[in-house]
Amino acid sequence: MPLEALADVHGETDEQKKQVLEQGLGQAGKALNVLVLGAGMAGLTAAYLLRQAGHQVTVLEANTRVGGRVHTVSEPFDGDGYYEAGAMRIPAKHQLARTLVDKFNLETEPFITRTPDDLYFINGKLARSYQYEENPDIFDIPVNERERGMHARDLLLHTAGSFGRAYVEASPRERERLIAAYDRYSKEMFAKLNPGGVPLSTNASHKMKTVLGIGGFSHYSFVDILLNIIGPIFDNEGEYFQVRGGNVKLPEAFLPILRDRIFLGETVQQISETEEGTRVTVKNRQGRESTVEGDVTICTLPFSVMRFIDTGAEQPWSFEKRQAIQNLQYIDSTKVALEFSRKFWEDHAMFGGHLTTDLPPQHFIYPSHGIGQPGPGVMKAVYSWGANAGLWDALSEEQRIEQALKHVAKVHGDDMKGLLTGGASFSWGNNPYSIGCFSMYKPGQASTLPEAIRRPEGRVHFAGEHTSAKHAWIEGAVESGVRVAMEVHARGE
Repeated sequence: MPLEALADVHGETDEQKKQVLEQGLGQAGKALNVLVLGAGMAGLTAAYLLRQAGHQVTVLEANTRVGGRVHTVSEPFDGDGYYEAGAMRIPAKHQLARTLVDKFNLETEPFITRTPDDLYFINGKLARSYQYEENPDIFDIPVNERERGMHARDLLLHTAGSFGRAYVEASPRERERLIAAYDRYSKEMFAKLNPGGVPLSTNASHKMKTVLGIGGFSHYSFVDILLNIIGPIFDNEGEYFQVRGGNVKLPEAFLPILRDRIFLGETVQQISETEEGTRVTVKNRQGRESTVEGDVTICTLPFSVMRFIDTGAEQPWSFEKRQAIQNLQYIDSTKVALEFSRKFWEDHAMFGGHLTTDLPPQHFIYPSHGIGQPGPGVMKAVYSWGANAGLWDALSEEQRIEQALKHVAKVHGDDMKGLLTGGASFSWGNNPYSIGCFSMYKPGQASTLPEAIRRPEGRVHFAGEHTSAKHAWIEGAVESGVRVAMEVHARGE
């Protein structure tokens, strides 16, 4: 089973939602007063569609910017320097995100995910991707005799191939049954047990997750990781793009239509229903509370944040919804970017692409923009997630930059240290507006939580990447925004 086939199936576009993005919802029969909680991609998409259809929208955002987990950071860098603290790439197969980019006439450029010159620094050994392809045992990881000569991708297909083939060939209903049947396995457990074949040795499992760079997901749902992370990222036939000048230009493109209806610095304290609609209590940055009422509320807040919000005692939400809020997990991710007076990595044949390592940074991401242009450059020297992100979260900003530089020097030599001009870091686990980078199911949740996560509670509807089958991607947030806009619009027909 090629991973490309899995990516194709999971990346299938809902044509009805694409048509709504392109043509709109149609004019509302009855204009509703809609409160939208959160100005990330889901909230902005829903508010945009509903306002275009004639509804009144009020967007309440706790942060001082729009975009949510689409976050381009340009300070403290010189000139046009920046890095993506949040979503850094969009698969070309994600047609809803592409539709929005085209609708707003945004310029794009390729995001170079991998090249033959990509680097690995594993088990103390530095190698190029093409060298590893020629000799998959180059890192001297002691595996069983039958596992020698196997690439990490082969080891993955050895364990996940039977599920993947069945999933690709199955009908939508059969896919639900497959997810339910395999949902009890974590990624780590599945590799060790391999219910469809011969289990991997412990060291082979280590090689697979280290070389593929998926070590931070060991205890999460096997099917969720395979469908949402491994399939899209390791799709060798897939192409990726980024918005020229920073992905934040995508959420900012909504501002000409929505700017006067977005209220920043308003943190949600309570969501409740009234006899005729909904009421939301917010607190501004000066600590003053106020209430806003509407006919309907759309909540796009991550469930990690929702745990701190009062949802009203008079008409409590369903047990299933409250359990989903309490139990849905969020992956931490921490990034550290370093600015250098020149792009020394291009001297080392790194034009985009990445490094994967078993050291704390997990990945270096070499920029895909500004390639070959003179002047300074910003590289992502730490792209960590899961438990590894926690290591970086424990450090101060100064310590993160110092440690990131030390690890870059291990790969590229000490000479580049004198080129450093600045650095910055961002932790999604420490970010109070998300408390995590993206949602991920634990074993047993992929077949039980999705319906409860998406289901409306009275006049409160839900959107966000966590409510989509494509969570962790901009596409999932946009898809959920279109879905919830259709739900709310139907109330006014």
